[in-house]
Amino acid sequence: MNLLIRFVLTVLLVCWAVFPFFSNTEGAGMLNEIYRIGIIPSILIMLAFFIMVAFYCRTLQKCLTLIKPDNRKTTPTAVWYMFAIPFNFVEDFFIVINLANSLEKEKVSNEKLKNVSDFGMVSGIGWCLAQILSFIPNIVGQIAGLLGMVLVIYHWLLIHKMNKLLEER
Repeated sequence: MNLLIRFVLTVLLVCWAVFPFFSNTEGAGMLNEIYRIGIIPSILIMLAFFIMVAFYCRTLQKCLTLIKPDNRKTTPTAVWYMFAIPFNFVEDFFIVINLANSLEKEKVSNEKLKNVSDFGMVSGIGWCLAQILSFIPNIVGQIAGLLGMVLVIYHWLLIHKMNKLLEER
């Protein structure tokens, strides 16, 4: 059932994302942005973005690896589903929720986390939601994309902090 829900949500999201390409709205969507910026700069921006995502995934994977296996809500390698386009847009929610829940469960048996109250649930869901809203082909989508980048950087720093706590001896 869980897989069916993920699949249906992904199909709906893909339909929403490609709608501007088939609508009569002039100048809407990502293609307009690519034409405005240029092909080469657009490729470089996308390449930099994917490199950033790879480092982010490495940080999330390290965190899950540092959590005791019994406390993990997902496997450490599951974070790499962030590269499974277009499924990642829905899967990202599950990744950040499972990570936050794993940290919350780890807190029960790990003294290093006893004073931590924020495991990234809000910022993680926030950047996932902003990522989806960034598909809106206007200024709202651009603002959502910018907000998503701020939230993912905040989440990344928060998880990096968790990693430092979990690595302490």
